[in-house]
Amino acid sequence: MLCVLAGAALALGVIILGFGGFDSFAHAAKYASVLRVIRWNFVGDYDLDDITDQALLSAVDSLDDDWSYYMDAESYASYQDYSANRYQGIGVTIMQDQATGGFAIQALTKDGPAHLAGLEVGDIIMAVDGISVAGKTSDDLRSLIQADYGKDAMVTVLSPDGSSRDVAVSCEEIYTSPVKYELLDGHVGYIAITNFRAGAGSEAVSAVEDLVGQGADSLVFDVRNDPGGQVSEMNEILDYLLPEGDLFIRADKRGHEEVETSGESCVELPMAVVVNRDSYSAAEFFAAALHDYGWAVTVGEHTTGKARSQVTLELRDGSAVHISKYSYLTPSRTDLYKAGGLAPDVEAELSQEKQTDLVNGWLEPEDDDQVQAAIDSLNESAQKR
Repeated sequence: MLCVLAGAALALGVIILGFGGFDSFAHAAKYASVLRVIRWNFVGDYDLDDITDQALLSAVDSLDDDWSYYMDAESYASYQDYSANRYQGIGVTIMQDQATGGFAIQALTKDGPAHLAGLEVGDIIMAVDGISVAGKTSDDLRSLIQADYGKDAMVTVLSPDGSSRDVAVSCEEIYTSPVKYELLDGHVGYIAITNFRAGAGSEAVSAVEDLVGQGADSLVFDVRNDPGGQVSEMNEILDYLLPEGDLFIRADKRGHEEVETSGESCVELPMAVVVNRDSYSAAEFFAAALHDYGWAVTVGEHTTGKARSQVTLELRDGSAVHISKYSYLTPSRTDLYKAGGLAPDVEAELSQEKQTDLVNGWLEPEDDDQVQAAIDSLNESAQKR
């Protein structure tokens, strides 16, 4: 009898430790009771996996933290592709065409499947594998194309001249570069970083090196509408740009701090960073860090003010919890959340029309009031030196 009691106590101890203590065990037991009620009483059909996914979704959502969320296995798989700057598709940027209900191609990934198959900007996608997409959502179109992953999708397009044609396009895993750059008039190197996910750090470093090699004597970084990404990617470019010193300070729930530092080598060129209200997380921190060191002038609009970083913890069934684990500070130990975001040194706005063009990738630097304000600021500083 003593052995049985000892064994039961040990088993209970293991369960309690697994759930994180007596309080957590009580909540887990309550959830199990609800499942038992459903199993023995509910007259309709149900799926336990769906019930659990919804319960966990609500549990994390109740934290009231915009940056923490639960992902089922399918969503987590998509998130992993997203974090790697990869997706399954044909390599087009689209917008719904009001006249036809189809989807007009706004841009093509260079050497992507659609580009190689002969699709062109201005073509309107009307059907996939004979299924009309008129009036459907972009998600519907994406699902139809991704159903052909690993093989050809038959895409029906309407050309600008009104003719229709069917084009076989391979649906593949496509890498989308998070960095675009060019040398502008006046030897200004322009670098747009669309996110700080996989590849952003090394590609931004390569962009700077290439632009300097082309003769750039100043740099404008554009992180507008950048949702952020991975701290490691952000630190890679900041470490390359900034001199020796503190770089990224994070603290866990117990107040324990970790400090990442920059090495001695740096890039000593006049710099500006263009930001807007949709420069989130790593994007606004990138601007704030350069500003803290006096390395760059910030131009544009007030940023969002996020000062938490997240970790993604995978669960046994392939689902995952993305949760805020750290608060962080800039090199000058500014909490961007408490500061209400980053206030730019030079305020500059875009008209609604130009904001739309910016989102769609149509706004050229020479027509961009915020980029031009950044260039003007660099020129003014040069004249004062």
